[in-house]
Amino acid sequence: MIAANETELLYPLTLFWQAGGHALPEYEMVDGPAVPEPYRRLLVHHGDMTSRLETFWEGKIVLEVLHREHTPEAYRREVVLHIESTDLPVEYGAIEIDLTAFDGELRRLILEQHLPLGGLLNRFGVRYRSEPRGFIKLGADAMMQRLFRLPEAREFYGRSNVLLGENDRVLARIVEVLRPADAVRI
Repeated sequence: MIAANETELLYPLTLFWQAGGHALPEYEMVDGPAVPEPYRRLLVHHGDMTSRLETFWEGKIVLEVLHREHTPEAYRREVVLHIESTDLPVEYGAIEIDLTAFDGELRRLILEQHLPLGGLLNRFGVRYRSEPRGFIKLGADAMMQRLFRLPEAREFYGRSNVLLGENDRVLARIVEVLRPADAVRI
């Protein structure tokens, strides 16, 4: 696991929350082995999140971009991932992608914002690995309750993660927050 101090743990999510005038929910660090199932299986690993979510929720993942920022070097977006067939929101988060690491068709598809980065990297055969910076338990939050379409406020589990390419180049920094696994109905 890559060490992260608490101020950078929720980056780039903090950028979007601050820009929107939202207070960050209360959160606490959780050791990987202490993350409860099924969240442990979905969060505590070095693979991609997209394929794990598709297997767990039994459907293809599509992207809803809530906000984005784009410079020649970096692309940041705040997103909700949905199951395509049911529109069930299954993950909320933010990502900062190093655009200088990608070119051509892959870069174009990243900027089209239809598919999650992990799915695109897998499709293009890009070698990478996930290096979690920390696992988090977030307190009940009205904004995430609304994004996940939940009837009541809940606690959420997530992770702060870095995607590393060849020679340990940072491809992306991500904060991923999962839908409560028992909250299937929308």
